[in-house]
Amino acid sequence: MINPRIVEYVDRILDDNVSALYRNEPLAQDWARVAKVIEEAGEAIAELISYTGQNPRKPHGDSAAYMRMLAELADTAMTPIYAIQHFTKDVELTTGYLIAAQARHYERLGGKS
Repeated sequence: MINPRIVEYVDRILDDNVSALYRNEPLAQDWARVAKVIEEAGEAIAELISYTGQNPRKPHGDSAAYMRMLAELADTAMTPIYAIQHFTKDVELTTGYLIAAQARHYERLGGKS
């Protein structure tokens, strides 16, 4: 489902192009990678609000917001994969965490292995 080469590439680019403020602060880089997941989720929520008109002060019924929301959800789904890769630096181990999480979700909902 994920392309290991892309995961490794994106992780490397993110590490190599971190701002000067973070370059010598590995713990700050760790926090930034995990916090980015929440930032992406917030962008998906903003598009849902735009689509549904939940906020009366903002325009609603924006049909393009639905497509933007789906794109933001996809970004949100990929961001923790890159965060896991940031910590493991091993795409097989990263993939293993994803497969294990998927299996836990399946089993919690009554699925049989």
